Amino acid sequence: MDEPQAEVQFEGVEPLGLVEAQIAAGNFDDAAATVATLHLADGAHVLENLDQQGQSVIASRLGSEHMAHMLDHLDSETAIMISTTLSLSAVADILDQASPDVAADVLRGLPDADRETLMVSMNRALEVAPLLAYPDDSAGGLMVPDFVSLRDWMNSEEAVTHLRRFSPAHVSSNYLLVLDRREVLVGIVHMRDLVLAPEQAPVGELMDLHVLSVAPNTDQEECARIVQRNDVSQLPVVDDEGRALGVILGEDILDVIEEEATEDMFHLASIAGAERVLNPIGRSFRNRFPWLLLNLGTVLLAATVINVFESTIASAAFLAVFLPMVASQGGIAGTQTLTLVTRSIALGDLAWSNAKRPLVKELGLGLVNGVVFGFVAGALAWAWKGNEELGLVVMVAMMANLLVSALAGYLTPLGLRAARLDPAVGAAVVVTTFTDVAGFALLLGLAAWWL
Repeated sequence: MDEPQAEVQFEGVEPLGLVEAQIAAGNFDDAAATVATLHLADGAHVLENLDQQGQSVIASRLGSEHMAHMLDHLDSETAIMISTTLSLSAVADILDQASPDVAADVLRGLPDADRETLMVSMNRALEVAPLLAYPDDSAGGLMVPDFVSLRDWMNSEEAVTHLRRFSPAHVSSNYLLVLDRREVLVGIVHMRDLVLAPEQAPVGELMDLHVLSVAPNTDQEECARIVQRNDVSQLPVVDDEGRALGVILGEDILDVIEEEATEDMFHLASIAGAERVLNPIGRSFRNRFPWLLLNLGTVLLAATVINVFESTIASAAFLAVFLPMVASQGGIAGTQTLTLVTRSIALGDLAWSNAKRPLVKELGLGLVNGVVFGFVAGALAWAWKGNEELGLVVMVAMMANLLVSALAGYLTPLGLRAARLDPAVGAAVVVTTFTDVAGFALLLGLAAWWL
């Protein structure tokens, strides 16, 4: 089917609900027709929130050209899942009409045998094959190898004539790369300067020699930081000798920024993988189960600490009232520090090389919070139970646990980064474990010694 030009309104009925109802009624062709009338992004949203059977029903009826356009708007996980439900010949037709970088993302996620079969049958395999050498979250995996460039020996008239050979869709930026005879990137020229220049003006004199570029193995987060920091619309990818391999488009960088921010947010909330509120229950269960299982183990660790002080609790049962107060306050404070540090690492503002000053600041903040909230909690305990020694125990435990929470929230993501892991993965579970165990141990330990 051809790419849609206008969105059809459904008189108050959500397209997703309509498509689901049509599939449930067995009206598969009507469901596919409904998706085909939507803008590509809206159609992709519907596909992403259907179950696997629904995705297969729609994808098999949309046609290869329409599916190829829609792949640009689907997340990789959904695109790969849909591809596994179609015949290999259908997938080959779709990928031949998709952009090479998107086709490479899909191929990476397929079984080796299927990928090899597709590479043999695809007409554009030679364009896609070089991209498969790079991880999908690197500059090489993100770049588009088919880009328009100028040569440094051209004049402005020759350059404009050269550009007219391409369709507007191929010229994706106002800045054009300038290459020499060895395909080495030597500069960039603005379209405005090229059009307004005298006819015989050499491109070499019009171009800007200060070009930002990245190596193909550069992580996509670093690419996004470079684009954001320098406000450029595309980012060239070059090899060790400076030869241009492709360009990363601004629209793809926006996708990376959204993907990375969402991934960090999900990891901090202990959710694995991409998930949406309308996803099928099976996918949501798979994304959440591992972290819930891990959290159960950390809860058992905290319970073990309580068990060690069972006799203390038995002799002073009122201590149980203050356990969640100390532990929860430390957990919240630790999560605040963790979120700030994780985001600072993602933005490139924080690394081991400049970690000392922020650490001192967070410890100082933990101490201040500890004094303030320790005094408040201690006063409440004293007033509530009429025991000044209990008030002192609660106050000291609260102060100490807020210091522990600051240290754990700060060092955990940095430690994960040093181990070449995502700073957000599992960090919340680690920090919460530290604050729970420390809070219980401090309060019960001090009570056993003091009271």
